[in-house]
Amino acid sequence: MWIGGRALDLPDSALPAVYLMALFAFDRVLKLHRPLQNGGSNLTPREREVLTWAALGKTASEIGEILEISQRTAKAHTANACQKLGAVNRTQAVMIALRDRLIQP
Repeated sequence: MWIGGRALDLPDSALPAVYLMALFAFDRVLKLHRPLQNGGSNLTPREREVLTWAALGKTASEIGEILEISQRTAKAHTANACQKLGAVNRTQAVMIALRDRLIQP
């Protein structure tokens, strides 16, 4: 699939949404070719909580403050969730968790 044009006629504020849509489309194509690894059933409650805050746009530092954990611990929970969900980054992990109804912002 290819989407393109001569000029990008979008405000900069819309670019994150376009990026998220691209990740979602890519994930849907991948899902057609392989079953979900584990359904996210082995995410810990804390990993789900961290992903929920990430879905709401909070940084690792902000998540740490909210949950009264260090920024490093918040990043570790995110990295663990990414690994369990087969995501390459935090944004994709959030998208997968939302798609599979593992979190609800």
